[in-house]
Amino acid sequence: MQLPTHPFGTDITLEDIAERLQKSPHWEDRYREIIRLSRQMPALPEAFRTSENEIFGCENRVWVAYERTEQGQFHFVFESESRIVKGLLAVILSQCEGESAQALADKDLLAVFNDLGLAHHLSATRHSGLAAVAQAINNAARAALDCR
Repeated sequence: MQLPTHPFGTDITLEDIAERLQKSPHWEDRYREIIRLSRQMPALPEAFRTSENEIFGCENRVWVAYERTEQGQFHFVFESESRIVKGLLAVILSQCEGESAQALADKDLLAVFNDLGLAHHLSATRHSGLAAVAQAINNAARAALDCR
């Protein structure tokens, strides 16, 4: 079974998300914008909602599934039971979709939350969960680099 496609990293870039959030002056408006992003995320098929793909340490259940293209680029799909978490995952997805293992290994996927002014609105458990997702992506990238 193949992972579903999505617009993040291609049609919806990190720059697009930053522009949307900059147009939203208040946290409540940004919150709604993040929820809108979550609606554009495809559902992760049940076959991929395995314990191997589940990220532990998150406030809500989260799964990270990925595959690599023949060119070695990563294709990720994330799932969460929470719309706000799923929207925050879309921000991460916009940075890592289609990237090579080396690019992902060198990238700080969480810095964007500071850059976008979102970090100080995240609870400690939500931040911890996002850090666990970023670590899972980094682990996948490093494993791909080790297999070369």
